[in-house]
Amino acid sequence: MLGSDVEAIVVAEPDLGGYATVQELGARFVPIQGVSSTLHPMTHRRARTALAQLIAEERPDLVWAHARMAVHLSREIFYKPRTDGVRLAVSLHGLPFGPGHRSVLHHMSKTIETRHMLRAQPHHIHFLSQNDCTQYIGVTGPQSGRHRLHVLGTTSRRDISCLPALRDGADQTLRLIMTTRPGYQKNLQEAARIVAALEVPWKLELYGNGTDDPSLRHTFKRHLGAKVSQVAFRGPIHDVGAALNRADMYLMTSRYEGMAIGVHEAFEAGLPLALSAIPGNQLFLETNPYAAGLALGRPSDSAQKIQRLWLRAKADVHHRERINKIWRASFSPEIWGKQARQMVSEFLERPLSASLR
Repeated sequence: MLGSDVEAIVVAEPDLGGYATVQELGARFVPIQGVSSTLHPMTHRRARTALAQLIAEERPDLVWAHARMAVHLSREIFYKPRTDGVRLAVSLHGLPFGPGHRSVLHHMSKTIETRHMLRAQPHHIHFLSQNDCTQYIGVTGPQSGRHRLHVLGTTSRRDISCLPALRDGADQTLRLIMTTRPGYQKNLQEAARIVAALEVPWKLELYGNGTDDPSLRHTFKRHLGAKVSQVAFRGPIHDVGAALNRADMYLMTSRYEGMAIGVHEAFEAGLPLALSAIPGNQLFLETNPYAAGLALGRPSDSAQKIQRLWLRAKADVHHRERINKIWRASFSPEIWGKQARQMVSEFLERPLSASLR
């Protein structure tokens, strides 16, 4: 809950149910059409005008934009010098020009980010990893030095218990789980190719918006044939902890990620992790002792890695407790909260001077 001395306004697309708890947390919700990703110029212009008007009316101490179009809109509003003391911070959830992005968007994003560094008033930029921060500086050049850069990862706040569901001792089926959604980024056809190459008995459960869509089942059937019956297309999930506790391993095949909350939740539940070997997963792969990095486009190799990881995990009856303990020591909300408060206090220091140019 927010303290009585804090007033927060959450600006987003009109609510479809995802912001139902905002008021319970003590914040005010203001809908603005067009603050999510769009390439339509008129929608972009209307959203920027509405957001600029809201900032002028409210005169907040801090505007904090999180990812995607909100970052671009806010930076464009801050192209002009401000005399009202409003500070700007933006969070980049992964780099828009990192590995895995479509080529056109990759190059377009480099151009846009470099323009922001040159034209926007000095502001705070939050990255999820030091690797992202270093790469960003390399791409945008010395103009990034006009701004204040910060690194803070993510955490899970669900307080997921590490209580694996009981199973028949004779059942050696590998139970895989993905919390995901269809789309280019999540690359679920790669998951279908990987499980098709497995040589051990397996089951796969897919959770998340759109995972119960018939078109996704059709995609998997193209690769699996009759074995598609071993895949459960569950759709949206409300009790992710219970689903994770029924699984033996977490699978991710994304082309790119920031620092996925779904991986945190699986890590917290004590699951071995089979993750695409992308920059956003690097810290998870280094920290979890039962993790395998999967090279995308090599499903047979990935299947072999998963099988070796499964054998190693089965040989350690306490592996889930060990994994959970490491997650809590590395990523717990208590650790993250202390770091987050420090970062926000730096946001709220005196507005960055234009002399940083």
